[in-house]
This record gives sequence, C-alpha cells and structure tokens, in this order.
Amino acid sequence: MTKAPLARQTEAVLNRSLSIVGGRLQIEECDAAYLAETFGTPIFVVSERHVRANLRRFKQAFAQHWPWGPVRIMCAFKAAPLLALRRILSDEGSGCDIFGPGELEGAIRGGVAPELISVNGSIKDRSMIQRAVAHGARVVVDSTRELLLCEEVATELKLSARVMIRVKPFLKDLTLESDFLPGAEIRELTQIIKYGVPTAELHELVSFIAKSTCLDLVGVHAHMGRHSKFSEVWQAWTRHCVEIIALIRDQLPDWSPREIDLGGGFPSESDRDTDVAVQGYEGASLDVFAEVIATTLHSELLKSGFDPTGVTLEVEPGRGLHTDTGIHLATIRNVKEETIHRPRKWSEMDTSEVFLGVGGLNDEPPFDFIIANKASETKTDCGDLVGMSCNAEILFQQVATPKVEVGDVVALLNTGAYIEPMAANFNSLPRPGTVLVSGDQADWAKRPESVDEVFARDQVPTFVMEAK
Repeated sequence: MTKAPLARQTEAVLNRSLSIVGGRLQIEECDAAYLAETFGTPIFVVSERHVRANLRRFKQAFAQHWPWGPVRIMCAFKAAPLLALRRILSDEGSGCDIFGPGELEGAIRGGVAPELISVNGSIKDRSMIQRAVAHGARVVVDSTRELLLCEEVATELKLSARVMIRVKPFLKDLTLESDFLPGAEIRELTQIIKYGVPTAELHELVSFIAKSTCLDLVGVHAHMGRHSKFSEVWQAWTRHCVEIIALIRDQLPDWSPREIDLGGGFPSESDRDTDVAVQGYEGASLDVFAEVIATTLHSELLKSGFDPTGVTLEVEPGRGLHTDTGIHLATIRNVKEETIHRPRKWSEMDTSEVFLGVGGLNDEPPFDFIIANKASETKTDCGDLVGMSCNAEILFQQVATPKVEVGDVVALLNTGAYIEPMAANFNSLPRPGTVLVSGDQADWAKRPESVDEVFARDQVPTFVMEAK
C-alpha cells in the first residue's frame, strides 16, 4: 500500500476521479506520476470512487423510471475482470453477467450472491451448466441444446434450474447505421451475430419448457451492444423484445416474465471507446435511456396483456460503467530525433499497442492523453509517442506536447473497460498490472506478470529433448 503526496492547487477537474492539481495529474487524491514511480510502468490505474459513483448513477436512473418493480444492474464481468473491482460491485449489491467458466469462477471469487449471477454466452458445455445450476446461478440459454442440458443437469441434481431465453429482436423498421461498423444497419448486425436463440427455433425450445418439471423460465434476455447513442434504437429494441415475450406466452398461457434483461450497449460518459468507430455526436443521456426503456417496456407489456407489477428490469453496463474510471500510465524511456531526411521526433514509451488493444498506425490518437508530471505546461513540442514492441507502435502521431524528456509519465485516459483484459504477450512481453486507488491510498489489484509467468505454460516434449 502507498499514499501519494498531495499537491496544492486544483486547476482543473477532468471527470469524477481525475483532476489537475499543482500542475500534475491526480486520480482521486493520488499523484499519477508518483504512482508510476512507486509501482513502476506500464500500469493500469482504476478509481474505486469513480466505479461506485458510476454504478449508483445507473441504479438511480433506472429506479427512478421503473417504479413498478425492482431494478437490477448486471455488471458485465468481461469489461473489467478484476476481483477487487468485482468485490466493490458486489458490496454495492450489483449482479454479474458472465461468459464462460473463467468468468463464472471470477464472479464466485468476487463475492457475487449466487442468485445474482447470470451465466450468459454461447456453447456452454455440460460441466459449466452443472456448476451454474448447482451453485444457484441463473442460466441464459442460447440454444435448444443448452436448454436440454439444463434439464438433464437439474434432473440429476434434483434441483430446479432458473433459466432465461436469450432472444433476437428484429428491428424491422429501424434503418439507422451502427457506430461499430459504419455503413451497416443495426437491424442487420443484431440478426447476423451468433448470440441468441434464432426466432425460427423458439417454438421448439419453448415446447420443451412446457413439458419440463425442473426448468423455471424466469424471463428473457436481449443484448444489443454499443451500436448507437440514439434513444429511438432502445425504444425499438424494447418494443420488439416484448413481441417475443408475447410469442412465448402463446405457448405458455399461464406464464409471465418475472425478470427482463435488456442488455448493455450504453455509451460511456466520455464516449472514448477504442472499438467504436463513430464517436463525438450528441446522443441521449443515461437518464433519457432509462426513461425510454422503462416507459416503453411498461406500455408494451400492458399492450400485450402482461402486468408489469413486480417485474425486475435488468440492464448490463460494461463500458458505460468502467471506461472513464481508469487510466494507463507509461514512462518515456528514450527520445530521439531526425533532422536530415524526414524531420521527426519520437518519444519511446515503455507500453505497447499489444497491451492496449489498438493498432499501431494511428492517424488519430486512440486515447486522450496527458503528460502527468507536466499537466499544466504549454504544449510547445510536436512528435510521435510510440510503444515498445517491434510492431509499428505509432500510438500518437504528430501530437502536441510539452517539451518531453526521459522520465516523463504519459497518462492514457479512458482505459477502464475492455482494455486490460485484451492485453497480449507479443514479443514475450509480460502484461501490466493494475493499481486500485481509493482516496489517497493505492495498492495492487492485479500484480504485473513476470517473464517466468509468460513461459509458465510452455513445455518441451521429450522427443525434442532426445533428438540428435
């Protein structure tokens, strides 16, 4: 554990956890450059205060607009798979959406109550379904095959398996294009993606549920992803989801959903996610999203003959919860300059594109950045900030900076979601660790990988050792 020294004068507040104080970048009450010096670089840094504040924003927004039943925030484990963060979210009472056996283990170790774990994703095998049902988690079935496995397992264990059907709403009248893939319509991308029970298979799947004595169909799940910031997309998504709920009820006349999960895809407050191609336009606020989703769900349920009273509304923030809660720190280890053939200046950092999930030929900076120890200095210099692997590594091309020197600390902003879990070992580079900040305290949430750990899974077959 370390306590970072406090600077004196606050000059700018950048977001809920970042500020410039005394000319230096701070995350909560910790000096970012001091964290880099204390823990070494490259590192990811996450703010506990910011994570809690974002979660409470989601809770408050949806609870305000859905007074007819409980609201459950099912945080996506994949967005920031750190046990320390999951403990914080569990302490706040949030649920957890997981994919695969590793994330199921993470949710369990992260203190998530069994009834708040939602086991999602495709091609779940029997062992995973068995562990989920035995643990008391809810299984989101993605195919008829998975449903039959749930029934087999529940019968063997003499338990009732709580299941949801992941459905594929068709946004037939929506022609808006996706922010992920400009030129492609959202209604097409949400249909061609593999996830969810095909509508053509829904009748057969529900018929199996109708005959089962050990499957408890608690509701439906529909996940769209970060395709748009326009609220009309969510209105259509919710409306067509209820259409499928009504189709299920046609086969199960006495059935009504107790839980409806409308998925994630909410933009981060900063709207600076590296996997989203279209950014920067004005979209709906979180409060507007919540109002549109809640009021549409309520009216469509009533229209279809369902009573919304007591229905749990679930949403799954990933990037919306985590993106702006974290930064990535790197140190400039070398500066070199060409003045003869092609004038250029390179500041070489001890991080890499392979740690950040981005390409290495960037016309536009993939992240906002600040020279942490010179946060208020005038930008009189211009050059490339480059990474350390033998890829291209042009992370920031011809950007304005203060005069940079060896030892300066570069802070990449908005790295809290989907960045750290994508880190790879190209060039046999050990992956960075993550530091969690709480007020003026900081400590490892995940220690850095060692070179020994990079090669820990390698083995040399005997026949190679014995070769002449």
